[in-house]
Amino acid sequence: MKKIILLLPLLAIVACSDSKKVAEDAKQTVLDSINTANYASQLRQRTIDSMSAVNDKSRNSHINNAKNSTAQNGNGDNSSTSTVEKKKMNNKTKGALIGAGAGIVAGAVTGAAVSKDKTKGAVVGGIIGGAVGTGVGYGVGSKADNKDSKK
Repeated sequence: MKKIILLLPLLAIVACSDSKKVAEDAKQTVLDSINTANYASQLRQRTIDSMSAVNDKSRNSHINNAKNSTAQNGNGDNSSTSTVEKKKMNNKTKGALIGAGAGIVAGAVTGAAVSKDKTKGAVVGGIIGGAVGTGVGYGVGSKADNKDSKK
């Protein structure tokens, strides 16, 4: 698909020009851009392959570590392994995110309904609604955090 899109300017130049020099320069430009795209694709694939190799190596080392810890315990139970809990999002952040989302939607709808220029009204309303919603959500989350800390 990329090659077809890149060939269209070449065809346009060739069709509009009588000069062979211009046509050859256009062909060379298209070929250079195709070669650059191919090189970028090869580079991207090499990066993906190397990342896969690192993941496989890491996965194998985790498996070997688990086998070694089981062998050291002797009885086969994995009591020495501990689970890592993810840090939970605090209520302030949750409130701010929920408030921002609700504010953007409500502001955009209101702005589009009120304004003569619907697009501009929706954008301005969304920005203002997002800011107000973030502030209100942060405040509600802060109160919830305070309530949780008192328990």
